[in-house]
Amino acid sequence: MLRFLVVPSVLLLVACSSATDSSAPIVSAGEITDAQVSALARAATGWTYYKNRPDTLLRSAQSAHAGTRLRTRFNTIASTQLDAAGKIRSGAVFPDSALIVKELIDGNTLIRYVVMLKLRNSANASAGGWLWAYYAPDGATQISITGRGASCAGCHAVGVDYTRMGDSHP
Repeated sequence: MLRFLVVPSVLLLVACSSATDSSAPIVSAGEITDAQVSALARAATGWTYYKNRPDTLLRSAQSAHAGTRLRTRFNTIASTQLDAAGKIRSGAVFPDSALIVKELIDGNTLIRYVVMLKLRNSANASAGGWLWAYYAPDGATQISITGRGASCAGCHAVGVDYTRMGDSHP
């Protein structure tokens, strides 16, 4: 009898696991979509914040991103490349499924999510194996992963594994 209860329980766990848990490895038989990346970026749990603090920072003058303030967070996989102070380690190379989300904020209003997701084998991966996208707070795509980082990779090329965190950008 116990054997018959275990299988349905495992199936229930798999079926009910959150598709928006940012800490889970991103494994897909096919290509990941903007809707999936947006949901991962907007997940409420599974994050480590830049400098280990969830407060906002002033945007650096060199940043091409909109918004006067920002908050950067890393999924569990990406956070393996942070040091004890919550900064990207020198020479860091992010593994596949690393997800970095920058929240752009004007006043007290979230205006956009800027997303980097490392999936080297994705057809949409560009420089360094990253997918790049912008999403509205409601999840709508503003810049799609299918653009292959055309607006992003040039500026990010000089950063540690294309992140720009730890050089001139917070």
